[in-house]
Amino acid sequence: MIRPSSAVLGLVAAVALLAGACNSTPPGPALTDPKEILTAALKSTEAAKSVHLDVTVDGKATVKLPGASGAGTTVDLAGTTASADIDFVKPAARAIFSAKVAGLTVAGEIIAIDGKTYTKTTLTGPLYQESAASAAPVDPSNAGGLMKDLGDVLLKDAGALVKGEDVACGSGQCYTVSTTLSPDELGLSGPGAGALSSLPIDLTGATVKVTVAVEKSLPYHLASVTAVLTTPDGNAVTVVATASKWDQPVTIAAPPPDQVKPAS
Repeated sequence: MIRPSSAVLGLVAAVALLAGACNSTPPGPALTDPKEILTAALKSTEAAKSVHLDVTVDGKATVKLPGASGAGTTVDLAGTTASADIDFVKPAARAIFSAKVAGLTVAGEIIAIDGKTYTKTTLTGPLYQESAASAAPVDPSNAGGLMKDLGDVLLKDAGALVKGEDVACGSGQCYTVSTTLSPDELGLSGPGAGALSSLPIDLTGATVKVTVAVEKSLPYHLASVTAVLTTPDGNAVTVVATASKWDQPVTIAAPPPDQVKPAS
């Protein structure tokens, strides 16, 4: 006779195994070529409906404000964070951020939807300021386009890509691919920089090491992008963007009219 306690334990174990089998993501065919790994991640991103991003910034940079004389001031960016929910289909996005510069913290929120961007910060007050998305320095709803642009830049010189050691990511394993680029190649400076050309950081002679982590399970989701910007003065800034919650439902809406600053 089977004891009731043993039967219960056996049933629990069976249910747990069944649940694990249903919820597990199948491993994909092993990829060995760094170009193949990045291409798989880009295809997965292009097919995605939504994603959540968490961004952290650490390190120091020399900042020189426009019109200021001298060599500039070294500022510590440690503690700067941001997170965003992005709807690729609509497209739309909502991001919150907290930037720490020289002991001053500036926090805020950005909502991008229906071709408009709504921004509010601790410096501008409780009301959102509305602008056309095309006029905003950063349009978070265009994250899909930014990811594709980054992929195109990395794949432009596929011979420079290096496949690194696999790393743990979430509950699974990730491939890693890295390369070193110039700020011009990444669009941080030079003719293609756009609004980024106004960054108060001298990027002359700087290098950027980019490392991309891609999940080894199907459909090869992008797990993270790490960029380490090193300048000739010895300072370095590390930006880590971690992706999660691929294709999970997100709800993004414009703020109510009474929370938007009237146009002047």
